[in-house]
Amino acid sequence: MKPLFVCLAVVAGTAAASAQTLSELLRSLQTGQSAPAPAPAESPAAPASAAPPAVLDTKPAFMQIVTNYVRATNVVVVTNYVVVTNAVFTTNYYNAQGQWLQPVPSAAPAVPGLIPLPATTPAKPAERDPAVVRATQMQAIREALAQGVTAASNKLAAATSFVEGSPVVIQMPAGATVLDRKRAETLFKAMNRTAQQAVPETARLFQKTIAALQLAEPAPVAQGDPDAAVRAFITAEGQNLVPQMLEIVQRTGAAAKVNEAYQNAMLRGGGLLGAVLGGGPTVDIYHHVTQGLLELMVKEIAAEEQRIRTDPAARQTPAVRETFKQ
Repeated sequence: MKPLFVCLAVVAGTAAASAQTLSELLRSLQTGQSAPAPAPAESPAAPASAAPPAVLDTKPAFMQIVTNYVRATNVVVVTNYVVVTNAVFTTNYYNAQGQWLQPVPSAAPAVPGLIPLPATTPAKPAERDPAVVRATQMQAIREALAQGVTAASNKLAAATSFVEGSPVVIQMPAGATVLDRKRAETLFKAMNRTAQQAVPETARLFQKTIAALQLAEPAPVAQGDPDAAVRAFITAEGQNLVPQMLEIVQRTGAAAKVNEAYQNAMLRGGGLLGAVLGGGPTVDIYHHVTQGLLELMVKEIAAEEQRIRTDPAARQTPAVRETFKQ
């Protein structure tokens, strides 16, 4: 009887619950309200051992680094380091018995305990190729002359040259007598202005001619007198230089009006003074200035050549130092 009672109780309870739910539904329909939703089933509780979620720190951070670093270094180093080496190496030879063996020439008489050595003669220095020697001498002569032209040009083109009282001037033509002092001064200034203005172009002409200079035998010139090089140059190229220099002087003389000054000074027109001077020699004033300029150039080049031959400090190139070192 007990199982039947239990079953009836369960059924009765279920019916009561259904009736209660139905009555609530009816009441909600009457009142216009929805029936309350059934309570959700509770989820199972989380285990007690689970860790809480991580929380990020969003507060601003500030960092400051201050460095004060001062380094002062005062270093004074004084070094006096002198090394003097006087080393002499001597090698002594001994035989198996411990006897000192002294080398002697083979011509010496035999001495017990000494080892004769063959006589030796000092080695002769290798002879230089004559063609190389000749080429070096020719190059040295050209370079010495070129150095002389540069020195001459610098001196003759200076403001203190070709003025009255200077040793570097073109003198009045020989045999020419000028009674008018003012006209004589005008002619003197015109001649020297002509020469001075011709110096730069004349120097370039000399340099160009020297660069192509060839001598059959440069050795006598290299070993000759203090002015041997410039004399050999003028002998070989003088006939070609003078006409070209004359053209230069004629151009600079036209600007300086040297011919007009000469004509006025000689008074070849008329009058008493003209009659007195009219029979004098006629001078080609351009040729006179050209000859004077050539003599001055040669004089200054010769002075520089002598300095090169006597003063080692004046030798500017290896060929010149090699050739003129004697």
